[in-house]
This record gives sequence, C-alpha cells and structure tokens, in this order.
Amino acid sequence: MSAASAPRRLSDVEAAFAYTHDLMAGTTQVTTRLSLRGAVPDAALERAVLRWAQDVPLLRLRIEERPDGLWFREAPGGEAGRLRCGPPPGAGTPDDVLRAELNEILPTGGPLWRLRAVRAAGETHLFFTRNHAISDGHSTGAVLRVLLDHLPDHPGFDPDRDLGVDPRPAPAGAGPFEDVHRLPPDADALEYRPPSAPAPAAAPWAADPAPVPFDAAARWADRAADFTALALSARQTAELRSWCRAEEVTVNQFLGAALAESWTRVAGRADVRLLTAVSLRGRYPGPLPDVGCFITVVGVPVVPHADGTAETARRYGAALRDADARWRPPRRGHAEIRRAVAQAADAAEAPGICLTNVGVVDPALGAHAGRVTGFRTVVNRTGANYGLVLHASTFAGALSLALAHGTPATDSATARAVARDLRARLLRPGAPLGVSPSAAPVPAGRGSARRTPAAAAG
Repeated sequence: MSAASAPRRLSDVEAAFAYTHDLMAGTTQVTTRLSLRGAVPDAALERAVLRWAQDVPLLRLRIEERPDGLWFREAPGGEAGRLRCGPPPGAGTPDDVLRAELNEILPTGGPLWRLRAVRAAGETHLFFTRNHAISDGHSTGAVLRVLLDHLPDHPGFDPDRDLGVDPRPAPAGAGPFEDVHRLPPDADALEYRPPSAPAPAAAPWAADPAPVPFDAAARWADRAADFTALALSARQTAELRSWCRAEEVTVNQFLGAALAESWTRVAGRADVRLLTAVSLRGRYPGPLPDVGCFITVVGVPVVPHADGTAETARRYGAALRDADARWRPPRRGHAEIRRAVAQAADAAEAPGICLTNVGVVDPALGAHAGRVTGFRTVVNRTGANYGLVLHASTFAGALSLALAHGTPATDSATARAVARDLRARLLRPGAPLGVSPSAAPVPAGRGSARRTPAAAAG
C-alpha cells in the first residue's frame, strides 16, 4: 500500500512532529518563502488558494487526539481564510516576515497550514507555513507547484480561459513531483528497506560528544525562534562545488563538516554531535505520493581534523553512511512519543547541532522556476531541540542557507559568530581562518540526536 485515506493514525515520525509542535510552543513549525516576479493581485491569490486546497487533499487534513493517539481527519470547507495579504506589523524585509511567520504558531487541532502574501519592489513574496507532520523537503516544492499552476503569470490570467483546460488535477503520478492528489500512507504500516551499508563501515566512536547546554533558560512565553540568513551567489556556489569535486566530497558533506568546525571553534569544544536530516523516500515499496513527511535524523560525532575541512567531511560522510544504514524506524506507541517530547520540553540541553538540506529546488517547481526569484525554508526551533540548525537549499544555481536557533536557549550572538565563521569557510574552503572568532554581536546581521525520541528534524 503506498497511499491512504483519512481518518488514519499518525506514523511515528508524524506523531513526533505533531507532539513537538503542541508541547514545545510550535517547535518544528515550517515556513517557506517563495518569491515571484511581478505583483499578483489579492483576488487572483484567493482564487488560486481555493483551487489549491481542492486539488491537494493534504491541505484539508486536521489532527485530532483520540484515546489511542493522534489521527488525521479530513475537514471539508473553504480555505480562503488561510490567506493573509500584506506584511505583519513591524516587518520591513522578507526575512522579517519569515521570522514573524515562524513565531505565529498554528493552533493545535486547527488548520495545519496558512499562506501570507506580501508585494514589494515588483515581487510577490509567498510565505507558506505548516505543521511539519504534513511536510518534508521533497513535498514542499511539489505542493507549492500546484499553487503556482493556479497563479497568474500576467494580469487577468484565468486557467479556464487562458489554458483551455479543466483546472482540476491530472491523474496521480503524471510526472515527477506531480503525485500530490493522494494522501500519504502510514509509513509504520509499510516494509522498511534500509540502504546498503558501505564496506568497510566507519570505525565506531568510544563515546558520544557531550550535549549542548542552553545558554539561558526562560519561560515558554519568553522564548522564540530566530535565524541568521546566509546566501551565496551562483558563482560562489559553483566555486564551492568545484572545490568539493576536487576534494572528492559532496557539498552536503562539506556543509556538515564546516558547520561542526565553525560551531566547535566558537564554542571552544573539541567535538560535537551532528544530526543530519535524511529522506526516507525510496525506502518503502511502491511509489509514495509527493506529499507528506518521510524523514528522520541520524546523528554522528564530528571531530574537526587537523588536515582540514575536506578530511573532516570525508570522515563525517563515512560515519553518516554507516549510521544511516543501521538506522531502523522505531515505531513507538503514541503515549511513549508524547512522554519523550514532554521530557525534551523540560530539558536544559540539546543533543547536538543539525544539518538539513532539501537539495536543488528547481525540478520541483517545473515550468514555474522561471517566475521564481527566491526560495528559503526555515524551521521553528523555539524549544532548541538542536543547539543550531543549518537549513540549506539550492535554487537557480545559488546556495541559500539559514542558521536557525531558539532564543534565549542559544544566544543570538553565538549564532551570528558561527554564521560569520561558516560563511568564511564557504567562500574560502580549505583556507586557514586564523584566530577563533568571539561571540560578540555582528553589526551586519540580526540575530535573527542522534535521533532523539522526541522529534525528527526538517
């Protein structure tokens, strides 16, 4: 079985995200900014959102708690109320809007998504916020692509008249990223097929690195999600890719190694546990629909190597491949998941830092990629389930990065210092960086688990 209907019980991964969202003040809520060329009128957006929700059953789901745990149910009705037009108070830039959206939490039991549109300087910025239980990096582009199918590319556009076709969905599985008209199945009911382990496997570590203690404790009402944005141009990204090819490491391996090196340098630590988000798509029989959440996180210790970032990246890559091959779905009961999340909510430390990379976004957007001028995804880390999370994506050849954290658990000055050090490594991979940076504020920027029992990462 590779699809499902509602109602159905949430899988382990889905329930972990749902409970984390509920018990940790919106931690793991996701917001994606998709920027389009031109000003899209409000009325056109409202029509598009209505058609979008009709086309994609996932967008009609709710989560309800029953005696045996959490269940998805489908809730019919209009979706125009999910659209907000204009920036929230005090938001002057697209990143300000993204930050505000991250911190306005979707209510438990209510709609699992909303959309905000902001027009500025000849662009329309769309902010798609959702509960992580219904979303992963793969499905984000696929779901947004359907919205773009209904959005005008010129004034007065109407899909019925201008395309001469019925705007209702094409049959499921029509092409890559187009199977969005089925609901995702319960992964716990499917056979899991792990990837093959490399030979030889990475040598085991004698002990895990110490956890990452919070910089400060605070009541939930005084905690928030923040991020520091980093961006490379297409030319800088191409130079980084060229260097990685020459060193025989992947860009993702480099990002993980560079993040670990930057964090340990700023924190004055010798090692850190790096959690890496891993897609589980392709590990179940039958094609999964291009919607839903099928990810986990796999953690390995990373020790910066004396021979430089390339060697750190090779060792991290080997350890991650081995740990990923050994990982198995936990398939816990919902009561056990809820207890684990409640324990994480009371914690004063994080298991480590995290990397999540959705890869190249362009294929998911299909023919609409030419209309898109920017793309960024950030996840709410109010509860600091990781000390820092590096979110990565690539669009139009340029690498976009955001270093997310929860405040005050991770001090914003620390996040900025890590971001500054990381950017230097991205622009000059392999070059010595000299004196360790301090955690002093950076004037140019704004502070903006090993798989833990509580949650996965996205």
